Amino acid sequence: MIEFLTGGEKVKKLREQLNLTQEELQTEKVARGLISMIETGRRDVSYNTALGLAEQFNEKARKSNIILNIDIGYLMRSPGEDAELYCFNKLKNNDITQSTIDEVLELSNKYNLLSVKAKTYFKIGRICSTSRNFEEACVNYEKSINIYKSINKKEKLGYIYQKMGACKSSILEFDAAIVYYGLSQHYSYIYDDKETQKLCLYSLANAYKKSNQIDLALETIEKYLSATNEGDAYYNYAKNIEANCYETKGNYDKAIAIYKSLLEKFSDEKNIFIGYVYNNLGLNYSHKAEFENSIKYFEMAENIIIKIDKSLLSHTLIEKSMVFFKQSLKVDAIKTVELGLKYASEYNDIEYLIKGNYILAGIYDKSSDAKNSERIYLTIIELLKTIKEKNRLVYVYVDLALMYLKQGKLILCEKYLLLSKKLKYKE
Repeated sequence: MIEFLTGGEKVKKLREQLNLTQEELQTEKVARGLISMIETGRRDVSYNTALGLAEQFNEKARKSNIILNIDIGYLMRSPGEDAELYCFNKLKNNDITQSTIDEVLELSNKYNLLSVKAKTYFKIGRICSTSRNFEEACVNYEKSINIYKSINKKEKLGYIYQKMGACKSSILEFDAAIVYYGLSQHYSYIYDDKETQKLCLYSLANAYKKSNQIDLALETIEKYLSATNEGDAYYNYAKNIEANCYETKGNYDKAIAIYKSLLEKFSDEKNIFIGYVYNNLGLNYSHKAEFENSIKYFEMAENIIIKIDKSLLSHTLIEKSMVFFKQSLKVDAIKTVELGLKYASEYNDIEYLIKGNYILAGIYDKSSDAKNSERIYLTIIELLKTIKEKNRLVYVYVDLALMYLKQGKLILCEKYLLLSKKLKYKE
């Protein structure tokens, strides 16, 4: 592990590096005796002393054609302060490695650098979130929050709570997400963090929409749009959520109008947002049973998304499969949804793993394929267990029980009815 020097150790090391004696280093302002006491740790380096020594070191280096550029701050910083500066610089690296994180945490423990430790846990949270390990991300965000609270740096909390809410949304825990967004709003208003305030409004609206609280979502989107302008990074995404809400309400024409107005703002189709809009147009035309238009827009979405961000390709494929399903094109529907599930699994997209399997279950139910229906329902059960989605799990148990009842498999029917009853009334 890297070692950091005291002020006296720095002076001695630089003096020896430049082949200077203590006598040669002394000036009218810095006596030889003071230099000796500094090097042996009996005196600290004051501002005036540091100023004189820095001038001497830099002058000697210049004459020797050595690039040194010693500043006053370097000579005055303690080992702990140097360690803190070193760690913060390491944490700026977007491609930080695990070994560097371990080193930074070790240094933060050695020198009791609580701000460094808090930022490191936040950094780990971001890394976990990027790799879609959302639960582990929340664990590290919580550690960061606790440290910031302990050192009374609560101005950091609004942004971190927003990130925790985003993680909870990603694993479909929307009630928890809404709680964290509420905490984010609280701290961002206290500390006048306007950017987090806006981001939180956007995120909160999305969570309301995902939890089917559509009127609250529209109300929150309106607040966001009123607080920002079209140049804001999330403005178009907010309009996209607004259109999603009208789609949920069944007002497909209004949703389509909003999506098409968004398309008019972009000339460059190498933009993932255009992929979202095409995808959503495909959905809305599907709802209107305009299947030719629907497929056209889904394919336009695919062409963009596959080039820019394959992690989102599962969304388009799984939603596109519904168009085939509605037209009773079973083979095309299964082929498309299974390809979508492949991408959802690769990128650990739990929301679309569940959605795609529900579509598959619907296809097999309609074609009376009991064996495959059973297989898919059991897959959905395992997925719902991973996100502790109790209410939806109850319904799947009931669906599976009814399927077994139709098949005359009464023991299995009873098993899943009892499981649903136990889950529904569990304290």
